[in-house]
Amino acid sequence: MKCRIWSVLALIFICSACRTTQTNAPAPSAAPTSAAFPKQLSTINIPVVLNLKELENKINREFKGVLYDDNSYENNNNDNLILRVTKLDNFSISGTGDQFLINAPIEIYVKGRMKKDLFSLFDRSFGVDQSKDATFRMNVKVKTRLSLTPDWDVKTISETGFDWREKPYLEIGPVRIPIGSVIEGVVNGQISEINKRLDLEISRNIRIKPLIEQYWRDMQQPVLVNEAYKSYLQIIPEEVFLSPLRSNGQQLLINVGIKTQLNLYTGSVPLHESYKPLPKLRPDQKPDSTFSLFMSGDITYEYATELVRREFLNKTFSFENNKQVVTITDLKVFGSGNKLALMIGMNGSTKQGLFRKKFKGTVYALGVPVYDEKTQTLSVKDFDFDLKSKDVLVGAAEWIFKGTLKKSIESKLSYSMKAELDAARKLAQDAMTNTDINKNVRLNGKLVSLQPAGIYVGERSVQVFMKASGDLQVTLKNY
Repeated sequence: MKCRIWSVLALIFICSACRTTQTNAPAPSAAPTSAAFPKQLSTINIPVVLNLKELENKINREFKGVLYDDNSYENNNNDNLILRVTKLDNFSISGTGDQFLINAPIEIYVKGRMKKDLFSLFDRSFGVDQSKDATFRMNVKVKTRLSLTPDWDVKTISETGFDWREKPYLEIGPVRIPIGSVIEGVVNGQISEINKRLDLEISRNIRIKPLIEQYWRDMQQPVLVNEAYKSYLQIIPEEVFLSPLRSNGQQLLINVGIKTQLNLYTGSVPLHESYKPLPKLRPDQKPDSTFSLFMSGDITYEYATELVRREFLNKTFSFENNKQVVTITDLKVFGSGNKLALMIGMNGSTKQGLFRKKFKGTVYALGVPVYDEKTQTLSVKDFDFDLKSKDVLVGAAEWIFKGTLKKSIESKLSYSMKAELDAARKLAQDAMTNTDINKNVRLNGKLVSLQPAGIYVGERSVQVFMKASGDLQVTLKNY
């Protein structure tokens, strides 16, 4: 009877030793992070050229013939003056440095009246109103500096003066009396009025905002830069500023700096959000011709899974002289938070005395993706089983997470990105070569460097962001 009992117990023990333990850990639940290009602004400097001859022609069309006509002695508080200001010749505009000069030739006709007074008791000629007139010619000189307010309104700061074309005098019989200093008060008043009109016409005819607004809107439309790769340059403007205005004599030169994000997308047209309106103008900033263009090299989880399966699927690892054996039966790569996750299906066994304890199941390991700039490889560091996987392995196969299996897998989790970098370098140069923002503005850049700018674990792929840096020139066509 006792022998029979011991036989049953031995059979139970043997069956228990041969039984396969199921060890399935729950999958990591953290959602992958949403990938976004790093934000670093580049400056697109657009030269704006205003032809001073065109401005001159517009002003001359507005200033014609008689500019001011006061034909009454009684107005202006009975000043006893008749005054007429007439345009003598075309106004001319030239530029120098940060200002432009307006020369306005005018003719001034003045007629004054002297009223009769008490002296008529002694001299009959004083009993009659007396009048004298004279005509003077001068060149009104206006020095004007332009600036723009934050709301894009043109602001003028002007200094005025004049040169006599011929010295003014008054003839009384055979005597010619210089009277320039006497009539300067009247003249200065009219020069001030002419200057106000000139400032108004300049502000009305120099309209920079509509031009910049068109550039601002056009550059927000993605630009196809490589048809074979379906690569699109996305420009996201953020702010705009002007450098100080300059003139080369015949033209007014304005450098418009637009701070933008430059991103390069491959495979599909980037999502286009609603157009951003032109913001307020920022204060003057120093021009900058450098650019930073961001792009990404993607490795899909599907492709990464294919690579690790090629390396590990159905591969058997043994430890401690075959006392511990595990075979990889399934693998899948996915994203979890800011880490890469690897699902590992396995069958294994552990020898304990005369018997082997078997286990079967699924566990998960996590690691941080890193990029090595020297070797141009993407690899995974700090690779380890997650806590829930360790929990299910305790008792069944604790040696798996305490042993060297994870190191064996980690050493193989690397991927050379040299081909992607070479392709990215070409795409970046293509994106900055003869790229038209609109019919008038063309970008031309020289690529200087290409560097990693971060790694993001996305929903369908791990993305290595790269920053292409260089010098950017903007040329205007059709000018």
